[in-house]
Amino acid sequence: MRDSIRRLAAASVLLIALPVAGALAQDKIVVTSSGGVWLDSAKNNFATCFKERTGKDPEILVSASNEIMQRLRASPGNPPIHVAVLSEIDAIRAGQEGLLDKLTVEKVPNLKDVPEVFRKQWNDFATIQNFGAMIVMVNGEKVPNPPQDWKTLIDEVIAGKYGKRVSFPSLTMPWGPMFTWFLTTLYDGSEDVVFQKYKAMLPNMAKYWVSPVDALNMFAAKEIDILVYWDGRAYAFAEENKWAKAYIPAPGAFQSAAMLAKPKGAPELAWQYVDCVLSPKAQLGHSHTVKYPIVNSKVEYPADLKAILTPLEKVRQPDFARIIERVPNWLDRWNREIR
Repeated sequence: MRDSIRRLAAASVLLIALPVAGALAQDKIVVTSSGGVWLDSAKNNFATCFKERTGKDPEILVSASNEIMQRLRASPGNPPIHVAVLSEIDAIRAGQEGLLDKLTVEKVPNLKDVPEVFRKQWNDFATIQNFGAMIVMVNGEKVPNPPQDWKTLIDEVIAGKYGKRVSFPSLTMPWGPMFTWFLTTLYDGSEDVVFQKYKAMLPNMAKYWVSPVDALNMFAAKEIDILVYWDGRAYAFAEENKWAKAYIPAPGAFQSAAMLAKPKGAPELAWQYVDCVLSPKAQLGHSHTVKYPIVNSKVEYPADLKAILTPLEKVRQPDFARIIERVPNWLDRWNREIR
């Protein structure tokens, strides 16, 4: 009789404890960020806002978009990550696969100040949090008069004008397909011409870079003189290193963005973090830190920051539906002809 009473008591304690444990789990959210200045901004701008609102500290996980996708696919509906920063293509795929919750103004009030262009292709399963562009960095001491348009730059690389001291992004890095799409817009939509150019540049290419950290390290060590790289990091580097220059070749550049999303099944508390990321104060602080334009239309940039940000009218937003369809063939062709 006593054993039965003990077992009933233990079961009662367990049943009472389960909802409590669930409530505690809801109190913790895990969010993602890239490393370096991105992590600094997540801590100083987004997490600070979240702490002010909720009294809680988010756990910030440094993780790449492809790694986040693997983890979301492994636990659909019970995600180990509660706010995710994804690449544009991964954000579309995650929405299509039912891995994300839709963003609404009711859940994310600051969404009302984010123009539709930053959300439309993602059907509101994700929104751009900041954007930039792939531009060109040069060692001004070695290349004082760089070509002012993309096609001339590519032709001069093919001709060997800069030796083997040039680095372009690889198609295999997360934003490589978007760069390839952008190049097709310069050559009448021809994928064949773009791949011919990639192949012709190969003998004079130090490397087609995959790691953005390695790429910038090569340039900083003056192992290369020309680097195709993101504008925010390029302008920030040029500010600190007077021998470096950064510019946008004609006719412009493609939009490269970081996407913000809430995985399906993440606690409701995660919406507060999403709203913090899109809030005017945090957005401006983020832009100051990473040197990229942000998306909240209420933000007014100070003159010194505005001067180094790529304006929206100078970037082309890729057609991501078309890119997703072409990526498998592009990767196969890259591995056969270029790698």
